[in-house]
Amino acid sequence: MLAATVGAALLLLASLLTVRGGVGSTSTALVPAPLAVGSALSQPRHVPAFDLIDEQGRPKVLSALRGRWVVMVPSMTLCHEVCPMTTGVLMQLTSALRHAGLAARVAVVEVTVDPWRDTARRLRAYRRLTGADFTMLTGAPSEIRRIWKFFGVYYKRVPQDNPPDVDWLTHRPEAFDVEHTDGVFLLDPAGQERVVEEGTPDTGGHLSAALRGLLNAEGRRNLAKPQLPWSAGQILDDLYWLMGKSIPANTLPSVKPPSAAAAAAMLAGSTGQLRTLHAQAGDLVGGYGDLKARLAGLRGYPVVLNAWASWCPPCRAEFPIFSAASAAYGRRVAFLGADVEDSSGNARAFLAGHPVSYPSYQSSDADLEGIAPLRGTPTTIFINRAGHVVYTHTGQYETQATLEQDVARYALGS
Repeated sequence: MLAATVGAALLLLASLLTVRGGVGSTSTALVPAPLAVGSALSQPRHVPAFDLIDEQGRPKVLSALRGRWVVMVPSMTLCHEVCPMTTGVLMQLTSALRHAGLAARVAVVEVTVDPWRDTARRLRAYRRLTGADFTMLTGAPSEIRRIWKFFGVYYKRVPQDNPPDVDWLTHRPEAFDVEHTDGVFLLDPAGQERVVEEGTPDTGGHLSAALRGLLNAEGRRNLAKPQLPWSAGQILDDLYWLMGKSIPANTLPSVKPPSAAAAAAMLAGSTGQLRTLHAQAGDLVGGYGDLKARLAGLRGYPVVLNAWASWCPPCRAEFPIFSAASAAYGRRVAFLGADVEDSSGNARAFLAGHPVSYPSYQSSDADLEGIAPLRGTPTTIFINRAGHVVYTHTGQYETQATLEQDVARYALGS
């Protein structure tokens, strides 16, 4: 996720990622000056000492978390479209942090965008309902407005839909909703903002019954197909990057890719263009023009195009998954790689140690815009038999099952 385009404005984030959340009036929080999103900030920003309240009703100054890394997200307990997924991803993250031995070094925090209804009592009830195991903060409307103005998060009270959503705590129709933007912010132990990630949380389609029960129809669609997704694994990768640490092997997907011989046996009998692809397994065979020509020659086959780079931790993490999937489906689906913003030497060295059953082409972010919008690496583009893009998955595939579901839906189903 750190490889996403630098220099986009939070105003764009607000316009693209505003979602309906969950209560009334016309108070708003304005988006501040443009700031890089989906990337490490070029200049870290000192975060002021905002005065908030935790789920126990105790005063909580955000600066009290200094000395620890902080993962902070805007959220609310009466959101039915995205926030239950946010809670689910943060629960996955806290589990991963414990497993990695980082729980004492990283604080995970949800801060409300609904100060009108999110009282300490409601936050406690939400934790009991969902099992959330991280800090939840609220505060006076003026202080919530101040904190989110600093971070560039838009939120606004709006009328409820008809029929309205039902409050899970009171079991009464909700009186209003809150539009807000989604994303995640990483702060360093010195209290500086370091990374902003745009987009909606991706749980890999998995959510507890309690959290799933909070989703409405739109929320269930978001669960199945999150927009500009960020995941627990990607946030953990970002934390390791900020800490200057290597990603431990046990944080990578537990997929054992097939050996070259096993993959060749699985792909034996492939015909036509697919057979030619497999003969170039693991090679870096050309540039963007060659990629466009290959795609034209693959009309009649569904294509899965994975944009990656040797310098991208999430790309490296998902390579075993693509190795396994391309061997399993390569007799019916054409897999290709696009190595973006990378040197040929580094790319070839990486491919030598991470074999896949298909070739890659050197390209750039700007080049791939001619095929589909690229909001960072890794990105996976699904192209149907007629040569039309039918789906773009932004971010890392963390499980083989998730990739295989998309292959079945967007490649074999196209």
